Amino acid sequence: MGRWDYLYDAQSRPIGDYLLDELAKHLEKEVRGFPPEVDFGEDQAAEARYGPLLASGKKPSDVAVQTAIWLARNDLLREFEAVDQFMRNGGLEERLGSDEDRELCRFLWQFLVEECLSFSEASNSRFKHADLAEALARLEKRLFAQA
Repeated sequence: MGRWDYLYDAQSRPIGDYLLDELAKHLEKEVRGFPPEVDFGEDQAAEARYGPLLASGKKPSDVAVQTAIWLARNDLLREFEAVDQFMRNGGLEERLGSDEDRELCRFLWQFLVEECLSFSEASNSRFKHADLAEALARLEKRLFAQA
């Protein structure tokens, strides 16, 4: 077998698929290295709400991360009724034990959506919301496949 024979067997991938994997890798790095670097800009309400929580260095539980990914995916897929029903029926309170973990989940949900939308904007909106939701599914696999 020649030195470069493995390249013959390698499958070519569409660039969009590769970029969605890169987005999932980036998000995985941010979640594993929590808290992420965040610029609240002019959003003083968000800074007041989440700033002290992020400064504490606390990390969300695995259930909080999975819940945030589910909420962000449904948000991107515009499944607002499912999210609304989950929130109205006490889904966060039921799944997450502490107020702190619920706030971390809410922050992570917003962070994931914003990161996906920023990625889409940076790519001149070449990715649909369904594609971004797929990147979040890949993120979940990356984070929890070994567990």
